[in-house]
Amino acid sequence: MRPFSLSTALTVLLGVSAGLASAEDAKLTFTDNAAKIFQARCNTCHNADKASGGLNLTTYANMMEGGGSGSVIEPGSPDDSWLFLLVNHDETPTMPPNAPKIPEEEIDILRKWIEAGAPENSGSVVTVKKKPKMEFQLDPSTLGKPTGEPAMPQSLPTEPVLVNDRPGAIVALAASPWAPLMAIGQHKQVLLYDTENKSLAAILPFDEGDVHVLRFSRDGDLLLAGGGRGGQSGRVVVWDVKTGERLIEAGQEYDLVLAADISPDRSLIALGGPSKVLRVYRTDDDSLVYESRKHTEWVTSVAFSPDGVLLASGDRNGGTLVWEARTGREFYVLPGHGDMVTSMDWRLDSNVLASASQDASVKTWDMFTGNQLKSWNAHGGGTTSVRFAKDGRVVTSGRDRTVKLWDQEGKQLKAFGGFNDLALQAAIGHDEKTIIAGTFDGIVRLFNGDDASPLGDLRANPLTVASRLEAIRPEAEAARAAANTALAELEPLRQAAASTAEALAAAEQQVQAAEATAAQATKAVETAAAATAETNAAHQAAVASFQKAAEADAQALAALGNASQAVAAAAEATRVLTEKAATDPSALPEAEAALAQRTKATEAVVPALAAVIASADAVTAARTPLADAVARKQAADTALANAQAAAKAATDALGPLKAAVEQAQQARAAAEAALAAKAPPVEALVATAERLEAQRDALVAELNARQPEPTAAAAANEE
Repeated sequence: MRPFSLSTALTVLLGVSAGLASAEDAKLTFTDNAAKIFQARCNTCHNADKASGGLNLTTYANMMEGGGSGSVIEPGSPDDSWLFLLVNHDETPTMPPNAPKIPEEEIDILRKWIEAGAPENSGSVVTVKKKPKMEFQLDPSTLGKPTGEPAMPQSLPTEPVLVNDRPGAIVALAASPWAPLMAIGQHKQVLLYDTENKSLAAILPFDEGDVHVLRFSRDGDLLLAGGGRGGQSGRVVVWDVKTGERLIEAGQEYDLVLAADISPDRSLIALGGPSKVLRVYRTDDDSLVYESRKHTEWVTSVAFSPDGVLLASGDRNGGTLVWEARTGREFYVLPGHGDMVTSMDWRLDSNVLASASQDASVKTWDMFTGNQLKSWNAHGGGTTSVRFAKDGRVVTSGRDRTVKLWDQEGKQLKAFGGFNDLALQAAIGHDEKTIIAGTFDGIVRLFNGDDASPLGDLRANPLTVASRLEAIRPEAEAARAAANTALAELEPLRQAAASTAEALAAAEQQVQAAEATAAQATKAVETAAAATAETNAAHQAAVASFQKAAEADAQALAALGNASQAVAAAAEATRVLTEKAATDPSALPEAEAALAQRTKATEAVVPALAAVIASADAVTAARTPLADAVARKQAADTALANAQAAAKAATDALGPLKAAVEQAQQARAAAEAALAAKAPPVEALVATAERLEAQRDALVAELNARQPEPTAAAAANEE
């Protein structure tokens, strides 16, 4: 937090007198308790000779008088006692400075003493300020964007307090930071407009007189108005945006309130005007917190920083000052404007202040150093307002009859013109895109911030509910008729779009089915190929087995043939030798040997014959598996060929179906393009009709709500 200067030196001492009364005493007093703590901890700097920050704590009277920042003790409420908050390290600068907190038992004594009404002595009669009727103050940590729906008026009256032939100058204008809502100040009334449908959302009576300043709270839930009657009275009023209830009435000026703002935590209201005095009030009881008379001319602008730490104010002489918001201690004097400060606003981070002046300039100020960051001449003849957007851009209005959008370096981004008179006020909508301008001749115009195109005007002098109802009825009927005609013309295009979408869906389903069939066929090919591979292996094994048996049979036949030849040769040799032995006895041994050889050869034929028989049986046995393997192979080959043919057919069928999908897609795209080209203007007509009908119905409901039900006697008389 930025330093506060209630004191710069509450000096810490090393010890506290052992004579301090216990916090459990029946009655804690300044004399017996608090004074001893102050004597030990504070009075070195806060005494009659050295009253740091203007604060003297040596006597009860001096303490209750407070310091240069105002009162420091709020009897009955430690949380509202500035001195206690500093000592308890709830606020800065913490006390004692550059030192740890004083012991908790001493803090507890101070807390209980203040809660008891901060009595001076045991005989004092204390008066404790009553608690506010409602818990109005917010936790500063919750400030900013609301957690729920942004506040919009809920069925509030839109009957004008006054109906004027012409609107007054737009000297007060504000836009809600989070909702499509803007406020326009007029004589004795504040107009709330919905910026999305450009309809009047509520009228808040301001009986105090002319409205000169409007401000939404940081969360958009509250609306502040300041104004009054010149030379007579001035007042600040705060409403609940949703309910229209007056929550606060602050100040009692003897002249107009020209400038006002509510602190982000809703606890304070600052105001100023022709009295040249800046005053700050509590919101819970309208009590004056402090006032400053340093301005030498009318106070024309005030603004709390978004973090609630600082308060800026400007005057008709160009004086620009920054204060500590809680204490009123002077923080910075910002020199540079040569004419009236017309407007001030803070960047969302509270580190930069912007000020606009009748000297034509806009200046931005660094709150860490107090130095000027940028200065540029925004509008010839004078700049009348300045507002920061959430992203840091700046919107201004001026006497040159224009509204302008700038970056933070002072580079112009857009200009919004076309006015016949001075542009007095400008704001930027919650969407960071809608630019709102108000002029001296009562024109309130909305612009598109992206291209500077006008979005329409809002009436600052609205008619009565009855007159608006009378005017809007034929307009709503005409709008509904135009919308119905356009809808009828749009219907064939919608049907065509629906039909082509259905056709495309059907074509895509056919493709999906065909793709599923092709996938199944491909899988069947894979299965058939696997079966074919298996049967091929079995066939090859059967062929190999048959070939082996055939080879063995051939070998057996060859062996039998050899044995038979050997028998024949032995028989021939035996015959020849037997014939020779008949004539030649000496050949008899040879004949006997040949006979023996013949017998041996004959015996060898028997196993050879058996082998032939066995091999013939083996060949016969191998022939059956071979036949089976051949049959299975032929069947597998046929199944594979059939699966391949089916897969090819399924794949070939996909081509035309995909072509049909492409044609259906093109047809749907063409139908949707035709519908898209025609639909927006039709939707705009429908939206207009619905908006006008909603406004008509709201006006009817409001008018009926104000008309009492006829009494029984009146009803009888009518009959």
